Amino acid sequence: MKKVWYFVALGIAGITPKGLGSKIRNSVKMMTGNPAFMAPNPLPEPTLAEVEAANAELEAAEAAYDFNRGKVDKDARDEAFRKAKELYHLLGGYVQRASAGDKDIIVSAGLDVERDPMPKPVPLPPTNVRAEATKVLGQIIVRFGGSKGRRIYKVYRTEGDPSLETGWELIAETGKVRLVVDGLERFKTYSFRVVAEGVAGVSIPSDAASATAA
Repeated sequence: MKKVWYFVALGIAGITPKGLGSKIRNSVKMMTGNPAFMAPNPLPEPTLAEVEAANAELEAAEAAYDFNRGKVDKDARDEAFRKAKELYHLLGGYVQRASAGDKDIIVSAGLDVERDPMPKPVPLPPTNVRAEATKVLGQIIVRFGGSKGRRIYKVYRTEGDPSLETGWELIAETGKVRLVVDGLERFKTYSFRVVAEGVAGVSIPSDAASATAA
């Protein structure tokens, strides 16, 4: 019998800043001291302190806008709202990974689950993989689209022909859809690809993306 796999439902589409703040406070409260999110299990990423700090910034910006109603205050509120929403979304992704699709663990984080549970899927490969050199010498940032049902992403690198299956080296495992790669040789071209790993298995590799370190 296949395990039933539940997915986190954040419920933040169309949410107001005040509504988001309430959700964040509830999740932080319920995850604090929760054994499911403490060692030896993977710790929250982003940390609860980071999420709580972003929410405090949002609530302060919202209060300032409510008082002054000026454009500068609105812009500051909107930016704090965007940042808090992004961190809450990342926290939801962490809970999904840490729960392994277990409904009780997801609910214990103060989150809802999607209405219809599904058999655990093999994740699809990440899409829209991009590699870009930064202004920092020897640094490249790799970005990619998320894959539903994954627990972790594995990022691989090659210095050779990216069309070949040989020469790929695992350089990182991450729950984020962004990886900063440092210590690269200047003026050298590197290629990257990503696989998504879930409970049911590992996706095929993504398309490769290349960049030349500055």
